[in-house]
Amino acid sequence: MKRISTFLSLIVLLAGCVASNTTPTTKQVDKTASTIQSIVTKTKFLDNGTSLRVYVHLDLDRTATLESIAQELSLRYTLYPDFMNKTILEQRSLNLSNAKLLQNKENWMLIFDVPKPKELLTGVLVLAIQDTKTGAETNATTLLRFQSMKSSDYFTFFDKTGTIPYVGNYFTAQDTVILKSLNSQEQTFKAFRYQFDFDPAQSPMATAPRQAQRQLFVDSSFSITSNKLYNFKDEALFYFTKDTADAYGVGFVVGDKRYPRLTRPEKLVKPLIYMSTNAETQDLRDSKVSKIALDNYWLNLTQGNQQLSKRIIKAYFQRVAQANELFTSYKVGWKTDRGMVWIIMGTPTRVTKTRDKEIWTYVRNSQYSEVNFTFNKRANQFTDDHYELQRYAEFQSIWFPTVEQWRNGDVVVR
Repeated sequence: MKRISTFLSLIVLLAGCVASNTTPTTKQVDKTASTIQSIVTKTKFLDNGTSLRVYVHLDLDRTATLESIAQELSLRYTLYPDFMNKTILEQRSLNLSNAKLLQNKENWMLIFDVPKPKELLTGVLVLAIQDTKTGAETNATTLLRFQSMKSSDYFTFFDKTGTIPYVGNYFTAQDTVILKSLNSQEQTFKAFRYQFDFDPAQSPMATAPRQAQRQLFVDSSFSITSNKLYNFKDEALFYFTKDTADAYGVGFVVGDKRYPRLTRPEKLVKPLIYMSTNAETQDLRDSKVSKIALDNYWLNLTQGNQQLSKRIIKAYFQRVAQANELFTSYKVGWKTDRGMVWIIMGTPTRVTKTRDKEIWTYVRNSQYSEVNFTFNKRANQFTDDHYELQRYAEFQSIWFPTVEQWRNGDVVVR
């Protein structure tokens, strides 16, 4: 019993220590290399009258300073009429004179304004971020709405200072937040609380017609006023609307104080469904004590090899935390289709975006030369960032070997 208890403590510790950054950092910094290891995670815009204010959440090396970022990052945005129309409407370089870069806990927030073109309803913004020391470049592509009736294009939740918005469709129960617009307009919102445990994503090979999703029921409702500080202590899905007739309001998931990380045993067991057999999944579900079930799962999987268990646990729950940070929509990120593929397959080699879909391409793997996962955008009242995977039986020749790599501890998380 002592060995099991000790190993369980290790599992929880490893899961709790997973960094929320999508780019792992090292303890020692190579002084000859750039301290900027940039990856764009999420973007958001708010209507500011004659312009749109764009917020870009950046994961940067933790040793970075404002001065080093200003020297080592080259920022440029290009505005196009549409995804397939490459006519350049505007192109502008960004620096600290026409953009802001604010530190947000362990990460950074880039903030800049894009003037509204006349007589254009929407546009596509491509932000190019280049590390001038290494030449590495990454792009963030965002659909902008210049004339919108959506409340979420004007109002969103900010941190308690009112300067940094939440761009990941979630905040935590320990956060003090403020719902506001850029013009500080006071507005009363009707808030609806939904307590619902959504099912995890189905296998990429699950081509049978989906069962009708269970209907969501409002657990409670209340009113809140913009420009005031609030603390939502319940873990739940919330929806805020100015008028019950509005088709789109402001939706947010409130997680526990450690979200997007998972640390409690009863939560840690659930994402294991993506790398487990049906029998293992059933055992995890049937167990009355999640701590014991979790401990036995890893000991059985690795035949008691604790070093191997430690490596898989750290890697797997790092991916789970990343999925929560990147893909939380109206349900937690690891349960979404994109979250599932991210956890098992990792960062795609490239992402192709259109108005209504994302195509993730993976190349140069021992199991395949190239594979595409296509996610179709699905509108819903809670968020503008929910996608569903096109499923094919042919994925099994790629999916099962990759899952087996996880079970053997052969997956390398970059």
